[in-house]
Amino acid sequence: MFLHCLFRRKNTAQAGARPLSECCGCSRVKVCRISGDRSVCGRMASLGVLPGAVLEPLCPGRGRRRRCMVKVNGGTLSFDELTAASILVEPA
Repeated sequence: MFLHCLFRRKNTAQAGARPLSECCGCSRVKVCRISGDRSVCGRMASLGVLPGAVLEPLCPGRGRRRRCMVKVNGGTLSFDELTAASILVEPA
């Protein structure tokens, strides 16, 4: 059985929120919510990807297995497409 955790601020599930995997070309985005099991949420928290964090998406790779790269807290992170789809963001 999977336990779902949601890092959520009050009223952050706004109409403009969309998955990080769809944000190529956006200048900066703010994390609204992270959904997934405990391991996904824990890993995102350890990387500094929390609600309210500002990310700068870099264009993902092309091909069958796309990766989503972002700049956050002075570093660059790379997520697979499923992980990027579990991070909901809005324009910053």
